[in-house]
Amino acid sequence: MTVLQVKPIYKGDIVVLVDERTQSHAEFSCMVLQGASKRVKIIGSQTSGADGNVSGIMLPGGIGTLFTGIRVCYPDGRNTQGIGIIPDIFITPTINGIRNGKDEVLQRAIEFINTKK
Repeated sequence: MTVLQVKPIYKGDIVVLVDERTQSHAEFSCMVLQGASKRVKIIGSQTSGADGNVSGIMLPGGIGTLFTGIRVCYPDGRNTQGIGIIPDIFITPTINGIRNGKDEVLQRAIEFINTKK
């Protein structure tokens, strides 16, 4: 099998903001970006852990349900399904920040971009 090797064009940092509303394909995209470059930082709070396919079935009595039928994990085998993406830098909005109209997660991401910390 031939593997296509591509030289990265963009050499800067990539910052992805996530929270508990991040799910499904967005979680998979976070894993892909992390695997593609050491320069990717995930900032925010743990994602929902709702990645994978969704299958639906009808049960007797006309009851419908949905479930996932595959296991999704990092390339190293760590599970993400039911767990989510664990951010590199954990931060959540505070009540004071919300009251004062501050986006503390975005501010932390900008701080990381400027300081690399």
